[in-house]
Amino acid sequence: MHPGVWLDARKGVFFEALGVLVVSDLHWGYAESHRRQGNLVPLWGDDDIEQRLNELLADLRPREMVWLGDSLHSVSGRTRADRFLRDSPVPVTVLAGNHDANWSAVSGRVLQRGDFWFHHGDREEPIPSPRLVEVIGHHHPALLWTDGAGARVKLPLLVASRRRLILPAFSPWAGGAPWRRSSPDEALWAVAPRRIFAIPPSFDSPSSPSRS
Repeated sequence: MHPGVWLDARKGVFFEALGVLVVSDLHWGYAESHRRQGNLVPLWGDDDIEQRLNELLADLRPREMVWLGDSLHSVSGRTRADRFLRDSPVPVTVLAGNHDANWSAVSGRVLQRGDFWFHHGDREEPIPSPRLVEVIGHHHPALLWTDGAGARVKLPLLVASRRRLILPAFSPWAGGAPWRRSSPDEALWAVAPRRIFAIPPSFDSPSSPSRS
């Protein structure tokens, strides 16, 4: 992990020197969006998103929050997200993802803060300087562990290398895509409900990464 960058078990990443809290792939309104299409999924998820965001804000006291794209599952499910933005105690910068690019709250596709270059990660975004570290979401990286006898555990991951960070999905609906290291310098950090685990280089999930 980069110095001064902290991963929280509530799936937020705090850039301490910048005073910036970053979350990705919240997918606010997942149930609302599906119900508007006639799909009777449980009306669940947004309370969990709001609670964890409020806890992170109270505990970390950032000066700014960044939503790193796919903040909505679809624009039709924006009700709770709009309300949260209206009442947020800190400024929130909302970047576009592939699910929410037409949302009126979106301020752009890319953002630079200090030595970090933020965007969603669903498409190539030229980095203006080679010294910048790219910070993306989109991939929903996850650790998949099985014991060969039927037990199966999947945990969200933060993927960290010298030039790039890939954030875990914040949404409680996100199942996650099993991740394989793409370079020797990638460090994997698994996010359990109350603990963060470093995954040793000898371990790899059984499937290749896929996009969401």
